[in-house]
Amino acid sequence: MSTQTIPAGVPSLYAQMATMVRMELLLLRRNMTATMLSVVTPLVVGVLLVSGRGYDTESGVARMSGVIGMVAVFCVHHHLTTAYASRRQEMVLKRLRAGIPSDRTILIGAASATILVFLVQAALLVAYGVVVLDMPVPANPLTMLVAMLLGSAVLAAFGAALSAVTRSSEAAMLTTLPSMLVFLMAPGVLVPLGALPESVERIASFLPMGPFTEIMRTSWLGHEMGGGELLGFGGTTLHALPWLGALVVWLVIGAAVTTKYFRWEPRH
Repeated sequence: MSTQTIPAGVPSLYAQMATMVRMELLLLRRNMTATMLSVVTPLVVGVLLVSGRGYDTESGVARMSGVIGMVAVFCVHHHLTTAYASRRQEMVLKRLRAGIPSDRTILIGAASATILVFLVQAALLVAYGVVVLDMPVPANPLTMLVAMLLGSAVLAAFGAALSAVTRSSEAAMLTTLPSMLVFLMAPGVLVPLGALPESVERIASFLPMGPFTEIMRTSWLGHEMGGGELLGFGGTTLHALPWLGALVVWLVIGAAVTTKYFRWEPRH
């Protein structure tokens, strides 16, 4: 039985991914405009949105969960749409594609750096909520982390797909506007819970950020909104499974659209 070996001198997949992540983080650090728009501004706005007003525990956690969802939309979806379009127009993607990394490695590597930045932002916001705003310590941080990983991966996939119709980094402000509105209109993100008719809210809750915020709220509180029964770690995990499944479905859809429509050649 023959075994496939990696040719000498060829970096492993993990080394290739790590290189892509380092490259993206370096480019982000050198581009102060992108740093301000994708890193600093969402974090500052998030802090301002949850501060300065009195909330009970449930409404405070619900608001913070929605703010983290907003940060994800701006940091991951908008930034990656801009980054992929910019890299394509500057022929960076084309040069990378001519090298060792596969198409999947290039796309996932670029997304991983942005998702890592978002996870740090989310951790800082959670810590701010617990330490400064006296919110409870999350009951199930594991499902919160999984929700953040899957939710940001969905936003990244749709950002890559949307970059196909984005002619430049400047045009991303316009091309991402409809998709960002769709993501932000999920109940509990930009639209408060209960603000929509019940039938509309039930349907809208399956938009990508709907499952995200539902998992964040329940896993943080340890029970459903409205003072529901205490679920504990196991109960919150079981409660999160269907919503995580919805995020996986969205991820598959986003990946399929990206595979079909993503452009590697510059648009003219």
